[in-house]
Amino acid sequence: MLNVDKIVKVYNGKMGCMCGCNGKYSYTADGAKNYNPGYDVTDSVNERSVRIITKKVLANPNVKFEGDYAYVEDRKRNKMQMVVFKTPQEVFSPFDTCNS
Repeated sequence: MLNVDKIVKVYNGKMGCMCGCNGKYSYTADGAKNYNPGYDVTDSVNERSVRIITKKVLANPNVKFEGDYAYVEDRKRNKMQMVVFKTPQEVFSPFDTCNS
Protein backbone atom coordinates (compact mmCIF):
# COMPACT_ATOMS: atom_id res chain seq x y z
CA MET A 1 0.00 0.00 0.00
CA LEU A 2 1.18 3.52 -0.77
CA ASN A 3 2.49 5.45 2.22
CA VAL A 4 1.10 9.00 2.22
CA ASP A 5 3.50 10.38 4.86
CA LYS A 6 5.30 12.58 2.31
CA ILE A 7 2.12 13.83 0.62
CA VAL A 8 -0.01 16.86 1.53
CA LYS A 9 -2.78 16.72 -1.07
CA VAL A 10 -3.74 15.83 -4.62
CA TYR A 11 -5.72 17.66 -7.28
CA ASN A 12 -7.90 16.07 -9.94
CA GLY A 13 -9.74 18.25 -12.41
CA LYS A 14 -9.66 20.47 -15.45
CA MET A 15 -6.63 22.45 -16.50
CA GLY A 16 -6.58 26.17 -15.80
CA CYS A 17 -7.56 27.75 -12.52
CA MET A 18 -6.65 25.40 -9.69
CA CYS A 19 -8.49 27.14 -6.88
CA GLY A 20 -10.85 24.16 -6.74
CA CYS A 21 -13.57 25.53 -9.01
CA ASN A 22 -12.50 23.27 -11.90
CA GLY A 23 -11.65 20.19 -9.87
CA LYS A 24 -11.24 18.68 -6.45
CA TYR A 25 -8.48 18.66 -3.84
CA SER A 26 -8.18 15.66 -1.55
CA TYR A 27 -5.97 15.92 1.54
CA THR A 28 -4.16 13.50 3.77
CA ALA A 29 -5.14 13.83 7.44
CA ASP A 30 -1.75 15.41 8.23
CA GLY A 31 -1.96 17.63 5.16
CA ALA A 32 -5.33 19.01 6.24
CA LYS A 33 -4.10 19.65 9.78
CA ASN A 34 -0.58 20.99 9.20
CA TYR A 35 -0.52 22.22 5.58
CA ASN A 36 -4.03 23.62 5.10
CA PRO A 37 -4.61 26.72 2.96
CA GLY A 38 -5.62 28.82 5.97
CA TYR A 39 -9.13 27.47 6.40
CA ASP A 40 -10.70 24.21 7.53
CA VAL A 41 -10.34 21.47 4.90
CA THR A 42 -11.18 18.47 7.08
CA ASP A 43 -14.17 17.70 4.81
CA SER A 44 -11.65 17.17 2.00
CA VAL A 45 -9.62 14.49 3.79
CA ASN A 46 -9.72 11.37 1.66
CA GLU A 47 -6.56 9.29 1.83
CA ARG A 48 -8.01 6.68 -0.52
CA SER A 49 -8.31 9.31 -3.27
CA VAL A 50 -4.82 10.58 -2.42
CA ARG A 51 -3.40 7.08 -2.92
CA ILE A 52 -5.29 6.46 -6.18
CA ILE A 53 -4.34 9.77 -7.80
CA THR A 54 -0.75 9.57 -6.57
CA LYS A 55 -0.34 6.11 -8.09
CA LYS A 56 -1.78 7.32 -11.41
CA VAL A 57 0.47 10.38 -11.52
CA LEU A 58 3.68 8.59 -10.55
CA ALA A 59 3.02 5.68 -12.94
CA ASN A 60 2.49 8.01 -15.89
CA PRO A 61 5.55 8.22 -18.17
CA ASN A 62 4.78 11.91 -18.82
CA VAL A 63 4.90 12.95 -15.15
CA LYS A 64 6.68 16.25 -14.50
CA PHE A 65 8.28 17.30 -11.22
CA GLU A 66 8.52 20.95 -10.20
CA GLY A 67 9.48 21.92 -6.67
CA ASP A 68 7.19 20.20 -4.21
CA TYR A 69 4.71 18.80 -6.71
CA ALA A 70 4.38 16.28 -9.53
CA TYR A 71 1.74 16.56 -12.22
CA VAL A 72 0.36 15.08 -15.41
CA GLU A 73 -1.52 17.07 -18.05
CA ASP A 74 -3.84 15.62 -20.66
CA ARG A 75 -4.35 18.55 -23.01
CA LYS A 76 -6.66 16.61 -25.36
CA ARG A 77 -9.12 15.93 -22.54
CA ASN A 78 -8.36 19.21 -20.68
CA LYS A 79 -7.53 17.23 -17.50
CA MET A 80 -4.82 17.59 -14.89
CA GLN A 81 -3.75 15.53 -11.91
CA MET A 82 -1.25 16.80 -9.36
CA VAL A 83 0.40 15.52 -6.18
CA VAL A 84 1.73 18.03 -3.63
CA PHE A 85 4.55 16.78 -1.39
CA LYS A 86 5.71 18.14 1.95
CA THR A 87 9.17 18.83 0.57
CA PRO A 88 10.54 19.26 -2.97
CA GLN A 89 11.18 15.99 -4.77
CA GLU A 90 14.21 16.61 -7.00
CA VAL A 91 14.96 12.95 -7.59
CA PHE A 92 11.99 10.76 -6.93
CA SER A 93 11.66 7.04 -6.64
CA PRO A 94 8.19 5.53 -6.30
CA PHE A 95 9.71 3.19 -3.72
CA ASP A 96 10.16 6.19 -1.38
CA THR A 97 6.39 6.32 -0.82
CA CYS A 98 5.71 2.61 -0.49
CA ASN A 99 5.73 0.51 2.63
CA SER A 100 8.12 -2.43 2.54
